[in-house]
Amino acid sequence: MDNQYMGVVQYFAEHSSEFYWQVYLPIGIWLIIVLVFFVLLLKKYTFGEWSEENPNPYAGETFDMPRGIFRGTLTLTLLFTVVILELVNVRIIGFEDEIHEMMVAFQMMLAFYFGSKVMHHMASTDRQKTEAISESSFMGGNLESQEEFGGEDAAG
Repeated sequence: MDNQYMGVVQYFAEHSSEFYWQVYLPIGIWLIIVLVFFVLLLKKYTFGEWSEENPNPYAGETFDMPRGIFRGTLTLTLLFTVVILELVNVRIIGFEDEIHEMMVAFQMMLAFYFGSKVMHHMASTDRQKTEAISESSFMGGNLESQEEFGGEDAAG
């Protein structure tokens, strides 16, 4: 049995309680904290004492909670899990090969989150530029620049 993962399997076979204390216990405690957090949020926002005079400002969102609660909690949970697994990887050579799929999921989460933020900022900047250009051309703008498009040397 000359498998490349045999060292990891042998380590966990010899030190099975360490794996539980280093991985399962912190992640289990984190999940209990997240569950309590969501129960408190449900109590405050979804089942809170809202009235016609004091409506819930998040009424159209998921479970009537503030926007981004689920995305942020999932991101923090994945980050916490990756940090725990990387701390275990420091002690156990070859463990990263075992958790490769989790690392890929973490990288995809980072790419999606920051990529969507960049695209949001780019779209808002482009919209502001377009509005500024349309306002300046609507107000009269520069007539010389408008006549340049009809000239002999105009491209297109």
